[in-house]
Amino acid sequence: MPDGIFAFLAGLGLPHLLLWVLTFAVVFAVLTKLKVFGRAPATLISIVAGVFVLMAVPAALVTVIAGMSTGLVAVAIGVITLIALLEIAGAKHEVRDKDGNVTGYAPWTHGHGTAMAAIMIVVALLIFNAVGGLALLGISIPTFGYGTWLLILVGIAVLWMMSESPKAV
Repeated sequence: MPDGIFAFLAGLGLPHLLLWVLTFAVVFAVLTKLKVFGRAPATLISIVAGVFVLMAVPAALVTVIAGMSTGLVAVAIGVITLIALLEIAGAKHEVRDKDGNVTGYAPWTHGHGTAMAAIMIVVALLIFNAVGGLALLGISIPTFGYGTWLLILVGIAVLWMMSESPKAV
């Protein structure tokens, strides 16, 4: 069923729409930040730039964007489910003052914004690679099986755990 939904959305032109919105957002943000034009001319220029990009884009890029949007939607559903389960479980961590006394409890995301952003960037890069984005750029990386990826993840986890300094009790 989900494959049929994604094919339906691709048939409606969702990858083209995503490319246009991305182009519009980037051009509008740059023009607004530079304050070259007012808001209305920047909007018009951004709309026109988005249309020009759509007219010049190769079909292979649209295919990659279609695959990425499908993968990102699947990842987003998984992340939302994980967040919902963590909230239902009441995942919180202790907040301590300088003396080490517990002053309260904070949500599980408090203080981990950089780590969350890094994880999302890695996931986006993996999806980009999985849908053929690197091949579009002319980069070839040997493919690994699930066992190799599992071994790499276990190795990273072991290195991470070994790097933790023991806390004085």
